[in-house]
Amino acid sequence: MELENTHRLLAKQLKKYLSEDCLQNEAFQSFVKAVNDSYHSFDRDKELSEHSASLNEIEFYEINQKLKSEITQRRQSVEKLIEAIYLLETPESGELAEVDYNDLSSLVDLLQRQIQVRKQIESELIHAKEVAENATQAKSEFLSMMSHEIRTPLNAIVGLTYLMQQEEQTPSVMENLKTLQFSAENLHLLINDILDFSKIEAGKVDLEEIPFDLKLLVSNVKKANQVKAEEKGNKIKLMFDDDIPTTLVGDPLRIGQVLTNLVSNAVKFTMNGSVTIEVSVMKKNAEKASVYFSVKDTGIGISPEKQKLIFERFTQANSETTRKFGGTGLGLVISKKLVQLHGSDIELESEEGKGAQFSFTLDLRIGNTVKQQMAIALSETDNNDVSLEGVKLLLVDDYFVNIKVASKFLEKWKVEFDTADNGLVAIDKFKNNEYDLILMDLLMPEMDGYTAVEKIRETGAEIPIIALTASATLNNQDRAFNVGMNDYVTKPFNPKELHQKIAKYSGRI
Repeated sequence: MELENTHRLLAKQLKKYLSEDCLQNEAFQSFVKAVNDSYHSFDRDKELSEHSASLNEIEFYEINQKLKSEITQRRQSVEKLIEAIYLLETPESGELAEVDYNDLSSLVDLLQRQIQVRKQIESELIHAKEVAENATQAKSEFLSMMSHEIRTPLNAIVGLTYLMQQEEQTPSVMENLKTLQFSAENLHLLINDILDFSKIEAGKVDLEEIPFDLKLLVSNVKKANQVKAEEKGNKIKLMFDDDIPTTLVGDPLRIGQVLTNLVSNAVKFTMNGSVTIEVSVMKKNAEKASVYFSVKDTGIGISPEKQKLIFERFTQANSETTRKFGGTGLGLVISKKLVQLHGSDIELESEEGKGAQFSFTLDLRIGNTVKQQMAIALSETDNNDVSLEGVKLLLVDDYFVNIKVASKFLEKWKVEFDTADNGLVAIDKFKNNEYDLILMDLLMPEMDGYTAVEKIRETGAEIPIIALTASATLNNQDRAFNVGMNDYVTKPFNPKELHQKIAKYSGRI
Protein backbone atom coordinates (compact mmCIF):
# COMPACT_ATOMS: atom_id res chain seq x y z
CA MET A 1 0.00 0.00 0.00
CA GLU A 2 1.31 3.46 -0.96
CA LEU A 3 1.30 6.07 1.80
CA GLU A 4 1.96 9.28 -0.25
CA ASN A 5 -1.64 10.57 0.00
CA THR A 6 -2.20 9.17 3.46
CA HIS A 7 -2.76 11.67 6.24
CA ARG A 8 0.47 12.19 8.14
CA LEU A 9 -0.93 11.06 11.48
CA LEU A 10 -2.56 7.95 9.97
CA ALA A 11 0.60 7.04 8.03
CA LYS A 12 2.63 7.30 11.23
CA GLN A 13 0.22 5.02 13.12
CA LEU A 14 0.10 2.46 10.27
CA LYS A 15 3.87 2.19 10.18
CA LYS A 16 4.02 1.78 13.93
CA TYR A 17 1.26 -0.78 14.51
CA LEU A 18 0.74 -2.74 11.23
CA SER A 19 2.98 -4.96 9.17
CA GLU A 20 3.51 -4.69 5.44
CA ASP A 21 1.48 -7.84 4.81
CA CYS A 22 -1.46 -6.44 6.63
CA LEU A 23 -1.30 -3.27 4.59
CA GLN A 24 -1.42 -5.32 1.36
CA ASN A 25 -4.82 -6.72 2.23
CA GLU A 26 -7.39 -5.19 -0.15
CA ALA A 27 -10.23 -5.24 2.35
CA PHE A 28 -8.02 -3.53 4.92
CA GLN A 29 -6.86 -0.97 2.36
CA SER A 30 -10.51 0.04 1.75
CA PHE A 31 -10.87 0.54 5.51
CA VAL A 32 -7.65 2.57 5.71
CA LYS A 33 -8.78 4.72 2.76
CA ALA A 34 -12.07 5.54 4.53
CA VAL A 35 -10.18 6.44 7.72
CA ASN A 36 -7.73 8.58 5.70
CA ASP A 37 -10.59 10.51 4.14
CA SER A 38 -12.00 11.14 7.59
CA TYR A 39 -8.63 12.48 8.78
CA HIS A 40 -8.46 14.89 5.78
CA SER A 41 -12.09 15.99 6.24
CA PHE A 42 -11.42 16.71 9.92
CA ASP A 43 -8.43 18.89 9.01
CA ARG A 44 -10.45 20.83 6.44
CA ASP A 45 -13.30 21.34 8.90
CA LYS A 46 -10.85 22.43 11.56
CA GLU A 47 -9.17 24.89 9.17
CA LEU A 48 -12.51 26.30 8.10
CA SER A 49 -13.61 26.58 11.71
CA GLU A 50 -10.40 28.37 12.70
CA HIS A 51 -10.67 30.70 9.67
CA SER A 52 -14.27 31.44 10.53
CA ALA A 53 -13.33 32.17 14.13
CA SER A 54 -10.54 34.45 12.93
CA LEU A 55 -12.94 36.35 10.63
CA ASN A 56 -15.44 36.78 13.45
CA GLU A 57 -12.76 38.27 15.70
CA ILE A 58 -11.75 40.82 12.99
CA GLU A 59 -15.34 41.74 12.32
CA PHE A 60 -15.98 42.05 16.04
CA TYR A 61 -12.93 44.27 16.42
CA GLU A 62 -13.96 46.45 13.49
CA ILE A 63 -17.53 46.76 14.73
CA ASN A 64 -16.28 47.52 18.22
CA GLN A 65 -13.97 50.25 16.89
CA LYS A 66 -16.82 51.69 14.84
CA LEU A 67 -19.08 51.75 17.90
CA LYS A 68 -16.38 53.44 19.93
CA SER A 69 -15.91 56.03 17.17
CA GLU A 70 -19.65 56.68 17.02
CA ILE A 71 -19.81 57.05 20.79
CA THR A 72 -16.89 59.52 20.68
CA GLN A 73 -18.55 61.46 17.84
CA ARG A 74 -21.82 61.54 19.75
CA ARG A 75 -20.06 62.81 22.88
CA GLN A 76 -18.26 65.48 20.83
CA SER A 77 -21.53 66.43 19.12
CA VAL A 78 -23.21 66.82 22.49
CA GLU A 79 -20.29 68.93 23.74
CA LYS A 80 -20.45 71.11 20.61
CA LEU A 81 -24.20 71.47 20.98
CA ILE A 82 -23.85 72.49 24.61
CA GLU A 83 -21.07 74.93 23.68
CA ALA A 84 -23.25 76.40 20.91
CA ILE A 85 -26.20 76.65 23.28
CA TYR A 86 -24.15 78.61 25.80
CA LEU A 87 -22.79 80.89 23.08
CA LEU A 88 -26.28 81.80 21.88
CA GLU A 89 -28.86 83.80 23.78
CA THR A 90 -31.31 81.50 25.62
CA PRO A 91 -34.89 81.97 24.39
CA GLU A 92 -36.31 81.66 27.89
CA SER A 93 -34.71 82.18 31.27
CA GLY A 94 -33.95 78.96 33.13
CA GLU A 95 -34.36 76.75 30.06
CA LEU A 96 -30.72 75.64 30.16
CA ALA A 97 -31.14 74.32 33.69
CA GLU A 98 -34.04 72.05 32.60
CA VAL A 99 -32.35 70.44 29.57
CA ASP A 100 -31.13 66.82 29.75
CA TYR A 101 -27.58 66.81 28.43
CA ASN A 102 -27.85 63.07 27.67
CA ASP A 103 -30.86 63.62 25.44
CA LEU A 104 -29.44 64.65 22.08
CA SER A 105 -32.90 65.32 20.67
CA SER A 106 -33.76 67.85 23.40
CA LEU A 107 -30.40 69.56 22.94
CA VAL A 108 -31.02 69.92 19.20
CA ASP A 109 -34.52 71.28 19.83
CA LEU A 110 -33.17 73.86 22.28
CA LEU A 111 -30.42 74.87 19.83
CA GLN A 112 -32.98 75.30 17.03
CA ARG A 113 -35.07 77.56 19.25
CA GLN A 114 -31.97 79.59 20.11
CA ILE A 115 -31.03 79.87 16.43
CA GLN A 116 -34.49 81.27 15.74
CA VAL A 117 -33.99 83.80 18.53
CA ARG A 118 -30.57 84.75 17.10
CA LYS A 119 -32.09 85.13 13.61
CA GLN A 120 -34.73 87.43 15.06
CA ILE A 121 -32.06 89.48 16.87
CA GLU A 122 -29.98 89.72 13.66
CA SER A 123 -33.07 90.78 11.72
CA GLU A 124 -33.74 93.51 14.29
CA LEU A 125 -30.09 94.64 14.11
CA ILE A 126 -30.23 94.81 10.31
CA HIS A 127 -33.41 96.86 10.55
CA ALA A 128 -31.82 99.15 13.15
CA LYS A 129 -28.77 99.58 10.89
CA GLU A 130 -31.02 100.50 7.96
CA VAL A 131 -32.91 102.98 10.16
CA ALA A 132 -29.59 104.52 11.29
CA GLU A 133 -28.32 104.76 7.71
CA ASN A 134 -31.58 106.35 6.59
CA ALA A 135 -31.34 108.78 9.51
CA THR A 136 -27.77 109.67 8.50
CA GLN A 137 -28.88 110.21 4.92
CA ALA A 138 -31.82 112.30 6.10
CA LYS A 139 -29.46 114.37 8.28
CA SER A 140 -27.13 114.90 5.34
CA GLU A 141 -30.03 115.95 3.11
CA PHE A 142 -31.38 118.21 5.85
CA LEU A 143 -28.00 119.88 6.30
CA SER A 144 -27.67 120.32 2.57
CA MET A 145 -31.13 121.84 2.31
CA MET A 146 -30.70 124.09 5.34
CA SER A 147 -27.28 125.20 4.13
CA HIS A 148 -28.76 126.12 0.76
CA GLU A 149 -31.74 127.92 2.27
CA ILE A 150 -29.58 129.91 4.72
CA ARG A 151 -26.84 130.72 2.21
CA THR A 152 -29.32 132.07 -0.34
CA PRO A 153 -30.50 135.10 1.70
CA LEU A 154 -27.06 135.38 3.31
CA ASN A 155 -25.60 135.87 -0.17
CA ALA A 156 -27.75 138.97 -0.58
CA ILE A 157 -26.78 140.31 2.87
CA VAL A 158 -23.05 139.81 2.31
CA GLY A 159 -23.10 141.07 -1.28
CA LEU A 160 -25.13 144.22 -0.67
CA THR A 161 -23.14 144.99 2.49
CA TYR A 162 -19.92 144.77 0.49
CA LEU A 163 -21.33 146.99 -2.28
CA MET A 164 -22.63 149.60 0.16
CA GLN A 165 -19.24 149.77 1.85
CA GLN A 166 -17.68 150.64 -1.51
CA GLU A 167 -19.98 153.65 -1.78
CA GLU A 168 -19.67 156.90 0.14
CA GLN A 169 -21.53 156.63 3.44
CA THR A 170 -21.94 158.64 6.61
CA PRO A 171 -19.81 157.46 9.55
CA SER A 172 -22.88 156.09 11.39
CA VAL A 173 -24.07 154.12 8.34
CA MET A 174 -20.56 152.80 7.75
CA GLU A 175 -20.38 151.65 11.38
CA ASN A 176 -23.73 149.88 10.98
CA LEU A 177 -22.49 148.23 7.78
CA LYS A 178 -19.36 146.97 9.53
CA THR A 179 -21.53 145.50 12.31
CA LEU A 180 -23.77 143.91 9.68
CA GLN A 181 -20.72 142.50 7.87
CA PHE A 182 -19.32 141.10 11.12
CA SER A 183 -22.61 139.35 11.93
CA ALA A 184 -22.93 137.96 8.40
CA GLU A 185 -19.37 136.63 8.47
CA ASN A 186 -20.00 134.95 11.83
CA LEU A 187 -23.15 133.32 10.45
CA HIS A 188 -21.19 132.19 7.41
CA LEU A 189 -18.49 130.64 9.61
CA LEU A 190 -21.15 128.91 11.70
CA ILE A 191 -22.68 127.28 8.60
CA ASN A 192 -19.23 126.22 7.36
CA ASP A 193 -18.38 124.67 10.74
CA ILE A 194 -21.57 122.61 10.79
CA LEU A 195 -21.02 121.39 7.23
CA ASP A 196 -17.35 120.59 7.89
CA PHE A 197 -18.29 118.64 11.00
CA SER A 198 -20.93 116.71 9.05
CA LYS A 199 -18.41 115.87 6.29
CA ILE A 200 -15.79 114.68 8.79
CA GLU A 201 -18.27 112.53 10.73
CA ALA A 202 -19.46 110.95 7.46
CA GLY A 203 -15.84 110.17 6.51
CA LYS A 204 -16.08 112.27 3.35
CA VAL A 205 -13.01 114.42 3.91
CA ASP A 206 -10.02 113.38 1.79
CA LEU A 207 -6.72 115.15 2.38
CA GLU A 208 -5.04 116.65 -0.67
CA GLU A 209 -1.39 116.14 -1.56
CA ILE A 210 -0.25 119.34 -3.28
CA PRO A 211 2.91 121.48 -2.97
CA PHE A 212 2.56 124.64 -0.88
CA ASP A 213 4.60 127.32 0.88
CA LEU A 214 4.10 126.80 4.63
CA LYS A 215 5.63 130.16 5.60
CA LEU A 216 3.23 131.98 3.30
CA LEU A 217 0.31 129.93 4.66
CA VAL A 218 1.12 130.72 8.30
CA SER A 219 1.72 134.41 7.48
CA ASN A 220 -1.73 134.58 5.88
CA VAL A 221 -3.29 133.04 8.99
CA LYS A 222 -1.60 135.72 11.09
CA LYS A 223 -2.77 138.51 8.76
CA ALA A 224 -6.34 137.20 8.75
CA ASN A 225 -6.52 137.46 12.55
CA GLN A 226 -4.48 140.67 12.91
CA VAL A 227 -7.39 143.14 12.86
CA LYS A 228 -9.44 141.21 15.40
CA ALA A 229 -6.39 140.87 17.64
CA GLU A 230 -5.72 144.61 17.55
CA GLU A 231 -9.36 145.32 18.41
CA LYS A 232 -8.88 143.32 21.61
CA GLY A 233 -5.50 144.85 22.39
CA ASN A 234 -3.60 141.69 21.52
CA LYS A 235 -0.32 141.23 19.69
CA ILE A 236 0.24 138.25 17.41
CA LYS A 237 3.84 136.98 17.29
CA LEU A 238 5.11 134.57 14.65
CA MET A 239 8.19 132.40 15.26
CA PHE A 240 9.06 130.51 12.07
CA ASP A 241 12.02 128.13 11.87
CA ASP A 242 14.34 128.95 8.92
CA ASP A 243 15.16 125.24 8.59
CA ILE A 244 11.65 124.49 7.38
CA PRO A 245 11.79 123.56 3.67
CA THR A 246 10.45 126.20 1.29
CA THR A 247 7.99 123.76 -0.25
CA LEU A 248 6.08 121.01 1.49
CA VAL A 249 3.48 118.60 0.12
CA GLY A 250 0.16 118.26 1.92
CA ASP A 251 -3.29 119.81 2.28
CA PRO A 252 -2.74 123.55 2.81
CA LEU A 253 -6.50 124.21 3.04
CA ARG A 254 -6.99 121.85 6.00
CA ILE A 255 -3.73 122.79 7.72
CA GLY A 256 -4.69 126.44 7.35
CA GLN A 257 -8.16 125.66 8.72
CA VAL A 258 -6.68 124.08 11.86
CA LEU A 259 -4.28 126.98 12.45
CA THR A 260 -7.01 129.54 11.79
CA ASN A 261 -9.30 127.85 14.33
CA LEU A 262 -6.57 127.77 16.97
CA VAL A 263 -5.38 131.35 16.38
CA SER A 264 -8.91 132.82 16.20
CA ASN A 265 -9.78 130.99 19.44
CA ALA A 266 -6.63 132.33 21.09
CA VAL A 267 -7.52 135.86 19.98
CA LYS A 268 -11.13 135.43 21.09
CA PHE A 269 -10.24 134.34 24.63
CA THR A 270 -7.38 136.82 25.17
CA MET A 271 -7.68 140.48 26.09
CA ASN A 272 -4.71 142.90 26.14
CA GLY A 273 -2.27 140.05 25.86
CA SER A 274 -0.37 138.09 23.23
CA VAL A 275 -0.83 135.16 20.88
CA THR A 276 2.33 133.34 19.76
CA ILE A 277 2.42 131.11 16.69
CA GLU A 278 5.46 128.83 16.60
CA VAL A 279 6.39 126.61 13.65
CA SER A 280 9.62 124.60 13.85
CA VAL A 281 11.32 121.47 12.47
CA MET A 282 11.53 118.51 14.84
CA LYS A 283 13.46 116.32 12.38
CA LYS A 284 13.85 115.97 8.65
CA ASN A 285 15.60 114.03 5.93
CA ALA A 286 15.79 114.31 2.15
CA GLU A 287 12.17 113.26 1.70
CA LYS A 288 10.19 114.24 4.80
CA ALA A 289 10.03 116.86 7.52
CA SER A 290 8.39 116.54 10.91
CA VAL A 291 6.94 120.01 11.59
CA TYR A 292 5.84 121.20 15.04
CA PHE A 293 2.99 123.74 15.31
CA SER A 294 2.10 125.63 18.46
CA VAL A 295 -0.43 128.38 19.26
CA LYS A 296 0.04 129.89 22.72
CA ASP A 297 -1.98 132.69 24.33
CA THR A 298 -2.11 134.61 27.60
CA GLY A 299 -5.89 134.46 27.83
CA ILE A 300 -8.47 133.06 30.25
CA GLY A 301 -7.06 129.51 30.23
CA ILE A 302 -8.90 126.25 30.86
CA SER A 303 -9.23 124.36 34.14
CA PRO A 304 -7.92 120.74 34.16
CA GLU A 305 -11.37 119.20 34.60
CA LYS A 306 -12.69 121.11 31.55
CA GLN A 307 -9.80 120.39 29.17
CA LYS A 308 -11.24 117.18 27.73
CA LEU A 309 -14.70 118.67 27.33
CA ILE A 310 -13.61 121.34 24.84
CA PHE A 311 -12.79 118.63 22.27
CA GLU A 312 -16.35 117.31 22.42
CA ARG A 313 -18.83 118.54 19.86
CA PHE A 314 -21.00 121.57 20.65
CA THR A 315 -19.19 121.97 23.98
CA GLN A 316 -17.27 124.85 25.48
CA ALA A 317 -15.60 125.11 28.87
CA ASN A 318 -18.73 126.56 30.46
CA SER A 319 -22.01 128.27 29.59
CA GLU A 320 -20.64 131.67 30.55
CA THR A 321 -17.97 131.28 27.86
CA THR A 322 -20.69 130.67 25.26
CA ARG A 323 -22.67 133.74 26.36
CA LYS A 324 -19.64 136.00 26.58
CA PHE A 325 -17.58 134.90 23.57
CA GLY A 326 -20.09 133.09 21.35
CA GLY A 327 -19.36 130.19 19.02
CA THR A 328 -20.70 126.66 18.54
CA GLY A 329 -17.91 124.73 20.20
CA LEU A 330 -17.21 122.96 16.91
CA GLY A 331 -13.91 124.64 15.97
CA LEU A 332 -11.68 122.57 18.24
CA VAL A 333 -13.57 119.36 17.45
CA ILE A 334 -13.04 119.91 13.73
CA SER A 335 -9.39 120.86 14.26
CA LYS A 336 -8.71 117.75 16.35
CA LYS A 337 -10.34 115.46 13.78
CA LEU A 338 -8.44 117.08 10.90
CA VAL A 339 -5.13 116.64 12.74
CA GLN A 340 -6.06 113.01 13.46
CA LEU A 341 -6.69 112.50 9.74
CA HIS A 342 -3.01 113.47 9.31
CA GLY A 343 -2.06 110.70 11.75
CA SER A 344 -1.34 113.05 14.66
CA ASP A 345 -3.22 114.65 17.56
CA ILE A 346 -3.59 118.02 19.30
CA GLU A 347 -1.96 118.42 22.70
CA LEU A 348 -3.23 120.98 25.23
CA GLU A 349 -1.38 122.62 28.12
CA SER A 350 -3.33 125.18 30.11
CA GLU A 351 -3.93 126.68 33.51
CA GLU A 352 -7.03 128.64 34.34
CA GLY A 353 -6.33 132.35 34.25
CA LYS A 354 -2.88 131.90 32.71
CA GLY A 355 -3.56 131.10 29.07
CA ALA A 356 -3.41 127.96 26.95
CA GLN A 357 -1.10 126.29 24.45
CA PHE A 358 -2.32 123.98 21.67
CA SER A 359 0.29 122.03 19.72
CA PHE A 360 0.58 119.23 17.16
CA THR A 361 3.18 117.71 14.85
CA LEU A 362 2.69 116.79 11.18
CA ASP A 363 4.91 114.64 8.99
CA LEU A 364 4.97 116.30 5.55
CA ARG A 365 6.77 115.37 2.38
CA ILE A 366 9.29 117.84 0.96
CA GLY A 367 8.41 119.10 -2.53
CA ASN A 368 9.86 121.19 -5.31
CA THR A 369 9.79 124.97 -5.10
CA VAL A 370 6.40 126.60 -5.68
CA LYS A 371 7.32 130.22 -4.91
CA GLN A 372 6.73 131.34 -8.45
CA GLN A 373 3.48 129.39 -8.74
CA MET A 374 2.26 130.78 -5.44
CA ALA A 375 3.08 134.29 -6.52
CA ILE A 376 1.13 133.84 -9.73
CA ALA A 377 -1.82 132.34 -7.87
CA LEU A 378 -1.85 135.16 -5.35
CA SER A 379 -1.65 137.80 -8.03
CA GLU A 380 -4.59 136.16 -9.78
CA THR A 381 -6.62 136.01 -6.59
CA ASP A 382 -5.88 139.46 -5.33
CA ASN A 383 -5.76 141.35 -8.62
CA ASN A 384 -9.16 142.90 -9.34
CA ASP A 385 -7.56 145.38 -11.75
CA VAL A 386 -8.04 142.97 -14.68
CA SER A 387 -10.73 144.50 -16.85
CA LEU A 388 -13.83 142.43 -17.54
CA GLU A 389 -15.28 145.01 -19.87
CA GLY A 390 -16.73 143.35 -22.96
CA VAL A 391 -17.09 139.91 -21.36
CA LYS A 392 -20.53 138.48 -22.13
CA LEU A 393 -22.02 135.84 -19.86
CA LEU A 394 -25.31 134.17 -18.98
CA LEU A 395 -26.40 134.38 -15.31
CA VAL A 396 -28.78 131.55 -14.39
CA ASP A 397 -30.56 131.80 -11.01
CA ASP A 398 -34.18 131.46 -9.86
CA TYR A 399 -33.92 133.73 -6.80
CA PHE A 400 -34.46 137.36 -7.81
CA VAL A 401 -32.43 138.76 -4.90
CA ASN A 402 -29.38 136.72 -5.94
CA ILE A 403 -29.79 137.94 -9.51
CA LYS A 404 -30.00 141.50 -8.23
CA VAL A 405 -26.84 141.16 -6.11
CA ALA A 406 -24.82 139.43 -8.83
CA SER A 407 -26.07 141.98 -11.39
CA LYS A 408 -24.73 144.86 -9.32
CA PHE A 409 -21.26 143.34 -9.30
CA LEU A 410 -21.36 142.48 -13.02
CA GLU A 411 -22.50 146.01 -13.87
CA LYS A 412 -19.72 147.43 -11.70
CA TRP A 413 -17.22 145.29 -13.62
CA LYS A 414 -18.81 146.35 -16.95
CA VAL A 415 -19.71 142.79 -17.86
CA GLU A 416 -22.46 142.27 -20.44
CA PHE A 417 -24.92 139.62 -19.28
CA ASP A 418 -28.32 138.03 -19.80
CA THR A 419 -30.32 136.29 -17.07
CA ALA A 420 -32.36 133.11 -16.94
CA ASP A 421 -34.49 131.89 -14.04
CA ASN A 422 -34.28 128.15 -14.76
CA GLY A 423 -32.43 125.56 -16.83
CA LEU A 424 -34.94 125.48 -19.70
CA VAL A 425 -34.67 129.23 -20.25
CA ALA A 426 -30.88 128.98 -19.96
CA ILE A 427 -30.66 126.35 -22.72
CA ASP A 428 -32.87 128.42 -25.00
CA LYS A 429 -30.77 131.57 -24.46
CA PHE A 430 -27.54 129.61 -24.88
CA LYS A 431 -28.70 128.33 -28.30
CA ASN A 432 -29.68 131.79 -29.53
CA ASN A 433 -26.74 133.83 -28.23
CA GLU A 434 -22.95 133.85 -28.02
CA TYR A 435 -21.54 133.86 -24.48
CA ASP A 436 -18.00 133.72 -23.09
CA LEU A 437 -19.16 131.72 -20.06
CA ILE A 438 -22.18 130.74 -17.96
CA LEU A 439 -22.76 131.23 -14.22
CA MET A 440 -25.14 128.39 -13.31
CA ASP A 441 -27.21 127.88 -10.17
CA LEU A 442 -27.87 124.24 -9.27
CA LEU A 443 -31.29 124.02 -7.60
CA MET A 444 -34.02 125.60 -9.73
CA PRO A 445 -37.62 124.84 -10.75
CA GLU A 446 -38.58 123.49 -14.23
CA MET A 447 -35.03 122.26 -14.87
CA ASP A 448 -32.11 122.24 -12.43
CA GLY A 449 -28.56 123.31 -13.23
CA TYR A 450 -27.21 119.76 -13.44
CA THR A 451 -29.65 118.77 -16.17
CA ALA A 452 -29.17 122.04 -18.03
CA VAL A 453 -25.38 121.52 -18.15
CA GLU A 454 -25.83 117.93 -19.36
CA LYS A 455 -28.06 119.18 -22.19
CA ILE A 456 -25.53 121.88 -23.13
CA ARG A 457 -22.64 119.39 -23.11
CA GLU A 458 -24.66 117.01 -25.33
CA THR A 459 -24.47 119.64 -28.09
CA GLY A 460 -20.67 119.38 -28.00
CA ALA A 461 -20.27 122.92 -26.65
CA GLU A 462 -17.13 123.56 -24.61
CA ILE A 463 -18.24 126.90 -23.15
CA PRO A 464 -16.91 127.38 -19.58
CA ILE A 465 -19.65 126.85 -16.99
CA ILE A 466 -19.13 127.93 -13.36
CA ALA A 467 -21.50 126.70 -10.65
CA LEU A 468 -22.61 129.72 -8.61
CA THR A 469 -24.68 128.12 -5.89
CA ALA A 470 -25.64 128.02 -2.24
CA SER A 471 -25.30 124.20 -2.27
CA ALA A 472 -21.98 123.59 -0.58
CA THR A 473 -21.85 119.87 0.18
CA LEU A 474 -19.24 117.58 -1.37
CA ASN A 475 -21.95 115.53 -3.09
CA ASN A 476 -23.20 118.65 -4.87
CA GLN A 477 -19.69 119.60 -5.94
CA ASP A 478 -18.86 116.10 -7.20
CA ARG A 479 -22.09 115.94 -9.18
CA ALA A 480 -21.47 119.40 -10.66
CA PHE A 481 -18.04 118.39 -11.97
CA ASN A 482 -19.36 115.03 -13.19
CA VAL A 483 -22.01 116.65 -15.43
CA GLY A 484 -19.40 118.92 -17.01
CA MET A 485 -19.05 122.11 -14.98
CA ASN A 486 -15.61 123.71 -15.01
CA ASP A 487 -15.53 125.35 -11.59
CA TYR A 488 -17.51 125.94 -8.41
CA VAL A 489 -18.19 129.16 -6.44
CA THR A 490 -20.21 128.96 -3.23
CA LYS A 491 -22.70 131.60 -2.09
CA PRO A 492 -22.30 133.90 -0.34
CA PHE A 493 -19.54 134.44 -2.86
CA ASN A 494 -16.34 136.40 -2.34
CA PRO A 495 -16.39 139.19 -4.98
CA LYS A 496 -12.63 138.86 -5.56
CA GLU A 497 -12.98 135.12 -6.13
CA LEU A 498 -15.86 135.57 -8.58
CA HIS A 499 -13.98 138.32 -10.42
CA GLN A 500 -10.91 136.09 -10.71
CA LYS A 501 -12.96 133.12 -11.98
CA ILE A 502 -14.68 135.22 -14.66
CA ALA A 503 -11.34 136.70 -15.74
CA LYS A 504 -9.77 133.24 -15.89
CA TYR A 505 -12.49 131.47 -17.89
CA SER A 506 -13.10 134.41 -20.23
CA GLY A 507 -9.43 134.45 -21.16
CA ARG A 508 -8.58 137.79 -19.56
CA ILE A 509 -5.78 136.24 -17.48
